[in-house]
Amino acid sequence: MKTSSSVYWRSTLLVAILLPSAGMAMTCKTQGSGETLIRADLSSSVAIPASLPDASVVWRSERLNLQVECARDRPGAAEPVAIYLNPENRQIGQGIRAGLTFGGVDHVQSGGQIPTQQILPACNESGARLAMCPKVTFSLPFSVFIEKYGPTPPSGVASDLLDYRFFQLDSATGMNPDPDNNLNYVINNLNGLRFVACNAELRVMPETVEFGDVPIKNVRVGEVATFQRFALATSRVCDSPFSLNARFTPVSGVLSGDVLVPVNNRSVGIRLTNARNNLPVRYHEPFHVTDLQGENYSATADFNAELVWQTDAPIPGPFSAEVLVDLFYK
Repeated sequence: MKTSSSVYWRSTLLVAILLPSAGMAMTCKTQGSGETLIRADLSSSVAIPASLPDASVVWRSERLNLQVECARDRPGAAEPVAIYLNPENRQIGQGIRAGLTFGGVDHVQSGGQIPTQQILPACNESGARLAMCPKVTFSLPFSVFIEKYGPTPPSGVASDLLDYRFFQLDSATGMNPDPDNNLNYVINNLNGLRFVACNAELRVMPETVEFGDVPIKNVRVGEVATFQRFALATSRVCDSPFSLNARFTPVSGVLSGDVLVPVNNRSVGIRLTNARNNLPVRYHEPFHVTDLQGENYSATADFNAELVWQTDAPIPGPFSAEVLVDLFYK
């Protein structure tokens, strides 16, 4: 599950199994390696607060951008390429539902097609000449997620599945029933999803990090001009134990490596580090915050917002950038 807050810096995403036909003549694999199965893993248990409203995202995969190649396995007319959601038509669990972010849109239907806007050209070659048919290659950027949805199961167990096939890439004219022939994306260990009695409270302190007036002197690209400290304060009000991960996601500004560069003044960038060990905290990447377990009902994690010179000829003036803080339960 995630809980969101923000911090603001400033200065002065009928399908039926058909018999083989002339309309199904497509194989889709990753470019180069020719993979047809991509797996992701929950990696640990995911706690879902029962008090969350429906449609709250409780887990999201990393953002992938697969390089795909679709080719013909026999002659035929032009065929659009489609994403088939939940090709095995399985119920993912109780109190949850699956979703796919593609093209900037969240799709939460339990099945059906999503067009990719890619088309495999027509080709009438056959036999040994089939390899001469044109292919279609493209990028497939996506992420998948799990939402809290529907009544909470009395057992507290959200899913008993060891794996779940999120989607299959295939011809829009019909899905190949053999998943080994086309690209599939599978999530493992959904039995790590469980419900807990309450959610965590999150406070960002301070919500606005003020760098104040920054002197333009001794400027070197990559050097830290100054820094300010801020904290994530978390707490729980029930006895259910859980751990918390967090993620910083830029709302405004442009990422350059591990720094966030304000659009209204590119002279500086903002890099985040863990105040305890000075290790960088990368934007978009989840990291462990704390364990709210046993007698530990509240905790605070400290961070540094470092102002890093991006040019040796900085331009005087104000700057601002904003990030969203997501909490994920384990």
